[in-house]
Amino acid sequence: MKIKTITCHDVYNYGASLQAYALLHFLNISGHNVEIIDYLPNKNRRRYDYFRLASTGFLRKVADLCPFSEPFLALWQNRWEIFGRKRKLNFDKFKCEYLKCTELKYTTFSDLKNNKPSADFFVAGSDQIWNVSYGNGLDPAFYCAFEDDCNKRISYAASFGSSTIPEESVDFIKKMLSGFKAISVRETSGVKIINSLGLDAFHVLDPVFLLEKEVWSTLCRKSENKNYVLVYDFLHNDPTIEYVAKQLAKKYKLKIVSLNDFKPLLYADENVNNAGPIEFLEYVKNAGYVISSSFHATAFSVIFSREFYTFPLVGHGNSARMEDFLGMLGLSDRFIHSEDSFVESSDIDYKQVDQIINEKRNLSRNWLLDQLKY
Repeated sequence: MKIKTITCHDVYNYGASLQAYALLHFLNISGHNVEIIDYLPNKNRRRYDYFRLASTGFLRKVADLCPFSEPFLALWQNRWEIFGRKRKLNFDKFKCEYLKCTELKYTTFSDLKNNKPSADFFVAGSDQIWNVSYGNGLDPAFYCAFEDDCNKRISYAASFGSSTIPEESVDFIKKMLSGFKAISVRETSGVKIINSLGLDAFHVLDPVFLLEKEVWSTLCRKSENKNYVLVYDFLHNDPTIEYVAKQLAKKYKLKIVSLNDFKPLLYADENVNNAGPIEFLEYVKNAGYVISSSFHATAFSVIFSREFYTFPLVGHGNSARMEDFLGMLGLSDRFIHSEDSFVESSDIDYKQVDQIINEKRNLSRNWLLDQLKY
């Protein structure tokens, strides 16, 4: 079967890249011919735009016109060298090697509608492609609306990123969802949202769980040492993460390693600024503890049987996906809301967790493959 997927695959985010790979790889090994639609709206192209401005000489011209800006220019370019260039290159390398995309690149829904990719089925998902606050949830492209035949449109593990949707978006979302042959979502809260619209949805695991630990391990090169607490504070602003990381590091005599998107954490013993998706996997797999505000850091902690604690994003009301996932696994105590709520838990019983994951993985795989039939 010829299949095209559409998701957020090229936004320099670890989870986005890895979930896109997982769905692609699973469908390929299941005997299908699969490509990711290389769709990148202009709003999602800004991740490194300001760095490219420096490389094209724009800031150089500013400095020439205003000599007092020279120190600012030097700082800006140094920041790009440290936090941008190498990280971007590792993501670009991952896309080139592991994400088979369409030859044509699309930047608007009109592009897709006027030059529609050819496929027997289109699969929307996963990740927060229906998150209205990010704008994805208001983009018809992420509902495969460029395809007129509803029987060729399904979703897999799509996420709203929230337990509710804005009232003003209800009619649009219901119209878009009505165009699917079958809908599956990543959170039970997503099932409730869709049921409230009078539609049916099936609860499945995130695509990264379609692949077993052994598959992910083949992508990793570094061996385990477990002598560090890995911190992935997505927004670099959570004092509770700092508190818990320091507590664990002190108790178990571990160093603190931070994965950074754009600035260092001053309390970390080591700041890693150039990690791409592969390096992200390696750091999670080899950690003694994983402390994060990231859904996919949590997901891969489970896949690699790591001890972990998860935190909500400061200032964001999108904890539903974390709480749903951990509640399903009986690990709600691993979700920490505040310093006062942190009590170190006993080691995770991964025999029990793996049993739940395996059962849900089989249901998810079977649902997906069953939908890809005429």
